[in-house]
Amino acid sequence: MIVVLVALVGQARADDKVVRQYAGKIVISPDPIPTDAAELATFVKLNAAKDGRYELIKGSPWKFNLLGFLTKDPGAPEVALVFSDLADPKLVPIHSMQVAVTRRIVNVNAKVTTAAGFEVGKTYLLRLMRNKVVLARAELTLRD
Repeated sequence: MIVVLVALVGQARADDKVVRQYAGKIVISPDPIPTDAAELATFVKLNAAKDGRYELIKGSPWKFNLLGFLTKDPGAPEVALVFSDLADPKLVPIHSMQVAVTRRIVNVNAKVTTAAGFEVGKTYLLRLMRNKVVLARAELTLRD
């Protein structure tokens, strides 16, 4: 199995204040992302890491939900979710996939595995990108 990276796109709605406040950030959580705007704002507040760094435990596989707030309208219905090894100075993509955008928000349910090349103890840079422009980012460390 070469890639075991799955994304299920959902519709998350948030008010403009939340989108502006978290623009450029990716929020990662094992919990499901709510679809109600009021619940979504609370979810983001409770799960957003101030430093943009997240850890997932009990893998492989590591299952998580990702909510990205883009810095600007990408001008397209999709952006790329790009995984890179943070230790790589060139940030060469390890995996990349297209994900849908709704009102500058990306909502993804994902699973990464060692079979797909992800490693325990390694930190990855996750970026939401359109062409070569980074629209949101976070760091993710995978633990046992």
